[in-house]
Amino acid sequence: MVIPECEKPEKIKKEFYHQSVWVGDNENKGLGIFSLNNIDIQIHESYCNEYRYVVPVVVSNPESNNSINLIAIWSQNNKEDRNRRYIGEVYSALSYYENLLKSPVIIAGDFNWNIRMDCDADAPLRGTFANVRDLLEQHNIHSMYHSYNNLDFGAEKKDPTFFLTFNEQKPYHTDYMFASADIIDNMKSFSVGKYAYWRPLKSDHMPLIAELDNVI
Repeated sequence: MVIPECEKPEKIKKEFYHQSVWVGDNENKGLGIFSLNNIDIQIHESYCNEYRYVVPVVVSNPESNNSINLIAIWSQNNKEDRNRRYIGEVYSALSYYENLLKSPVIIAGDFNWNIRMDCDADAPLRGTFANVRDLLEQHNIHSMYHSYNNLDFGAEKKDPTFFLTFNEQKPYHTDYMFASADIIDNMKSFSVGKYAYWRPLKSDHMPLIAELDNVI
């Protein structure tokens, strides 16, 4: 589980997880990664604090001795370097971690951006959403949602992942799960949570849920 805007695991009243990784400056609002079912997780040794909220994690199965990389993302507005705000930060970080893209990997989280926003950027970016997509495709990494639904980017009409100011009339698709092709080949299902269920739980973002077989 990758949960942006997540409080520190120590503050969660019910320990539902096996292991956790958390980064943040505010104990009430960081980036949390949680494992279930005896799966082990730890921050990858290459983690660079310059890209604080793009966190590479090693996900391991002690029973099979197999592991994959997970890169958790919570894209934010970089006020000190406008070129690295939101998707610019994602592109910069994924370029820095490009070696991790050569192995089986899942990249998941809140990108706070989509391909339509590339045209509306009010200042230059280190990289656009199109640049991120092209970088990942060079390593045969693709969006799980778009692969499962056979859709192009920008054609997400029925599955918003974010509702601005919690308003159902302001839907966007800004959260993603990308994965290596061999992982996508083992995808059984992919779904996006619905506003009617998650709004009463005070979430403006909808969960993305992938069911996979034989990944680790």
